[in-house]
Amino acid sequence: MTGTAVVVGAGVFGLSVGRELAGRGWSVRIVDPNPPGTQGPSAAESRILRFSHGHDSRYPRMVRRARAMWRALELESGRQFVLPVGVLVLGPPHPDDGEWEHASAARLRQLDIPVETVPAEAVGRRFPGFDGRGSGTVLFEPEGAVLRAKEAVLALAESAADRGAELLQATALPVAGRAVVNGEPLAADVTVWAVGPGLPGLFPGLTTVRAVRQDSWYVQPTGPWAAATGQPAWLDRAHGYYGVPAVGSLGVKVVPDVETPPDAATELPPEGLPEPVRAYLGARLPDLAHAPALRRESCSYALTDDEHFLLAPHPQHPGTWFVGGDSGHGFKHGPAWGAYACDVIEGRTGASPRLTLR
Repeated sequence: MTGTAVVVGAGVFGLSVGRELAGRGWSVRIVDPNPPGTQGPSAAESRILRFSHGHDSRYPRMVRRARAMWRALELESGRQFVLPVGVLVLGPPHPDDGEWEHASAARLRQLDIPVETVPAEAVGRRFPGFDGRGSGTVLFEPEGAVLRAKEAVLALAESAADRGAELLQATALPVAGRAVVNGEPLAADVTVWAVGPGLPGLFPGLTTVRAVRQDSWYVQPTGPWAAATGQPAWLDRAHGYYGVPAVGSLGVKVVPDVETPPDAATELPPEGLPEPVRAYLGARLPDLAHAPALRRESCSYALTDDEHFLLAPHPQHPGTWFVGGDSGHGFKHGPAWGAYACDVIEGRTGASPRLTLR
């Protein structure tokens, strides 16, 4: 099956779908009001590529495929954006609360994805800069990585264009499922809405997807964090934070894993770093306890109640599809998710029931 397609949204999901369709012989137009890599969550400096997903096996499989596809895109584009620094997962301190970590390790081993269990007391020796005290089960994913998000998005856009996709810088609005630009509907056999946190506003009442925001804080690398290599990205379920070492120009990225409304105000203390973030650094990354704050970065994304993605046809308009619901863990899946979405759109396979419109 081939034909014409309009993909609304030039973030990681939209570009992955548009690029894949173009590679399969479709005539594709990708529409977004902003150039790729300049606005929205896909324009952030970095994203984490981790495999651990508790009892789930579908997402780790997709991440493994996506990692290989990202590396292939690196070779195709000549850009470097996959940084294989590994990912450290620090579980909560109580044994009964470590089920997610134990389940993650079991699933990854079943899938032959490398994973190690690290004693909490050995974390600081293995990974200087971390204080592992107060953790329960600790995992290390040696094939985990950091993705330079903006660079990866630019590579997707260039590859999509090389495959024949046309990128249109315009604002599209839905009318009967179709994308309308400047009052003119864009005719297509398939219209894909991959608009991230914009979905609830464009299709009110159709889905429970919510737009939420997380604030990231960048601090000056000091001590072992100032080294060019050696520090992993991390997911700290014991404290409710995650972060990325200083892989780019902005410093060490520290993120409270808390969702707030996109328009919520953030009070900044005189030193530019909220006290809870400063206290976290002192407890988990003591070398950064007094590091100067460099920048705050806000990221809005599309959250579903169950945190599974969304891949579903419009209930009233055939040929119209929704691809989204990234729930904060979508970026790393990029090209693999795009390939799967296209398989469903083309009728090669059925969508998982958990991805249905909800």
